[in-house]
Amino acid sequence: MNDCQTQAEWDKMAAAYEEFTAGEDSYSNRIEWPCIQKMLPALQDKDIIDLGCGSGRFTFLLEKEKPHTITGIDISPAMLKIAEKHKAALGSQAQFFQGDICRMATDHQYDLVFSSTVFHYIQELAPLFARIAALLKPHGQCIISQLHPVYTAQYPIAREGHFPDDEEWNVRYLDKNLRGYIQPWIEYNDDVSNFLSYSYHHTLSDYFQAITSSGLTITDMAEPMPPRDWQEKYPGRYEAFIETPSYLILKLQKA
Repeated sequence: MNDCQTQAEWDKMAAAYEEFTAGEDSYSNRIEWPCIQKMLPALQDKDIIDLGCGSGRFTFLLEKEKPHTITGIDISPAMLKIAEKHKAALGSQAQFFQGDICRMATDHQYDLVFSSTVFHYIQELAPLFARIAALLKPHGQCIISQLHPVYTAQYPIAREGHFPDDEEWNVRYLDKNLRGYIQPWIEYNDDVSNFLSYSYHHTLSDYFQAITSSGLTITDMAEPMPPRDWQEKYPGRYEAFIETPSYLILKLQKA
């Protein structure tokens, strides 16, 4: 999988993804963001960058903390077009740029580097965390909300354009082969034809080794629970999340 493939996938998925994740009861709003909020340091008058910002959902939420500057970067022009529409509607001061987070310049430093559900699209973690360390000011912090390694371990192994069957969704935790699957916002969207997405699976030790080799320190870690009210409201969704957690959220510190 190369950068052009990733960009093309997300350009195709942009509208469907935005619709799928924008709902009040989306995982992003009910599980991911409440956990992130608990980890946030004081951000007033600070400089923030959101890596893989997509449509800017978390960029705008972070902007409510009154930072000095907030910047979003994403590989998909289609996602950034949605972000710019939201920016205009909100009167936001966020700045958005198209680019590859693995190749972006590190000539400006930030108090907080943030990223949500991006790193499973990156093949090599160590260079990315080294770049994050370079982006941080001394004593700067990083919060990464990443798909849980147990979750990405269940993605089917990619097989030359083959659309996987349900029984192929089995946990293969130590298998590092490329994964190929249909995203839920595509599978359940009648307006979009199914197509395969591709990503990588990284184990917990992969993250630990890449982070420590970059010189960053893990200061907090969370595996958020689903909302308690989902036990009655969405019992199937609740039990599925308990069985296979979706998020691993890490807080890192630069010396």
